[in-house]
Amino acid sequence: MSRVIRKSQYASAHEAADLLAALFTAEIACPSKCLWLISPWISDVALLDNNTGGFDALARFGKRQIHLAEILVVLADKGTTVVVGTTTDEHNKRFLDQLQTLAGDLRVEKRLRVVIDPSDNLHTKALTGDDYALAGSMNITFNGIQVREEYVDLRTDEAFVAQARMDAYDRFGGLL
Repeated sequence: MSRVIRKSQYASAHEAADLLAALFTAEIACPSKCLWLISPWISDVALLDNNTGGFDALARFGKRQIHLAEILVVLADKGTTVVVGTTTDEHNKRFLDQLQTLAGDLRVEKRLRVVIDPSDNLHTKALTGDDYALAGSMNITFNGIQVREEYVDLRTDEAFVAQARMDAYDRFGGLL
């Protein structure tokens, strides 16, 4: 399967956010062995609406919007090795600090790997799990998800996903 989203402020503006919410919901229900999240600019964006308390795994955060760092540490707590690849850009510091704090609180630091590209040449954007690979031009920031024109391509065919996992592992480590 392949799903392509070409979004702008006027067309498909919410599809990328909905796709990310669906992928992270699926991850919570059936966690990947390893999840790679690669984004040169990354923010602790709200991704899942848990206002009704429908996500038991997220209950510790209350009935509210759940942010990326919270989702990632919950996945680590469920046994997923989470690999985040990003750059040294100052924008990323707040997210990375929050992620490290939450990982410490849940004692899942060993399942969390943050790889920072010291050259700041990283431009790849991807989310890769056991059975899907999402790639395109979208950074995981509010502007990337909600505002800017972006291209996002979700693939689930085995050969493509296997290659995406190998590429992510070769560049950022993790688990195969």
